Amino acid sequence: MDTCILNLLQDEGEYIFEGISPDEFKDEQIPADWAALRWIFQINERASFQFLVSPITFAELANEKDMLRSQRRIHWALDVLDVWLIMLEETADRIAQGGTVRHRFKLPPELQEFEERLMEIPDFRRDPLDRLLIVQYKMGNCDAFLTLDCNTIWRHKEWLLTENIRVLRPLEFWEFLKPWSGIWC
Repeated sequence: MDTCILNLLQDEGEYIFEGISPDEFKDEQIPADWAALRWIFQINERASFQFLVSPITFAELANEKDMLRSQRRIHWALDVLDVWLIMLEETADRIAQGGTVRHRFKLPPELQEFEERLMEIPDFRRDPLDRLLIVQYKMGNCDAFLTLDCNTIWRHKEWLLTENIRVLRPLEFWEFLKPWSGIWC
C-alpha cells in the first residue's frame, strides 16, 4: 500500500476500522474509496491479507512540512510496520522469502533492468520515491499495488500492468474481493 493509504488509515481510522462516520460527512457522502477500505479491512480480520509497508514510506512521511504531523505519522507507520513484520515471521509468507530486508535491497539484475525501464518514464525519473516503491513491489512479490495517489503510479498503471504490476484503488480492490467476501464473513 502507498503512503496516501497509510495516511488515510491514520486520519480516518475511526471510520475505516470502527464504522464511525466523520462529523463532516453523512453516511451517503463517505468517499467510495474510504467505504471500500472499510469493507476490505473488515474482511481482513478473518482473511489476514498482508499489506506490505515499504521503508520508502518513511522517507515520504519525513518530507511532511509539519514536523509534529510528520512525527505522528512516522510513529503510526512504525506501528504498522512492526505488526506486518511480526505477521511475516509467524506465517513465513512468500513476501518474507529471500532473507532479511537488508539483503533484499540488493537489486538482482532483473530488478536493475526493471528500474532502468522505469527511468525511461519522466514521471518516475522525477519521483525516486515512487520509483523505489514500485521496485519494492516487485521485490515483495505482491499481488497488487494499492494506491490513492493519482499522480505518478496511477497515471502509468497501464504500462505497469505490462510489467505484471497491478495498480488498484481501494474501490477496485473491493470490487475484486466482494464476490468472495462471504467466505471470510
